[in-house]
Amino acid sequence: PAHRCPVRAPLHSTPRAPMGRRETIFRLAKGFRGRSKNCWSLALRRVQKGLQYAYAHRRLKKREARAVQIQQINAGAREYGISYSRLIRGLYLADIGL
Repeated sequence: PAHRCPVRAPLHSTPRAPMGRRETIFRLAKGFRGRSKNCWSLALRRVQKGLQYAYAHRRLKKREARAVQIQQINAGAREYGISYSRLIRGLYLADIGL
């Protein structure tokens, strides 16, 4: 009908499709050296290996943070003449969470 406002055209003529697998791999390979950033077979291998390293290093990061935390507590406990293991055992017996 003539009395309605004209419908505005959308900004994109076609709806944007989700990124395909190839585009995702190349996006993840951005910043790699040499052909690993723009050659499909090399980029695929490097991205897969990079994701494996990322998975493993997220766990290593937690492990190393825990080790540093224990070292700091141990150093503080030894200032008062007690070892880390005795401190933790005493806290456990006293029902004190750390």
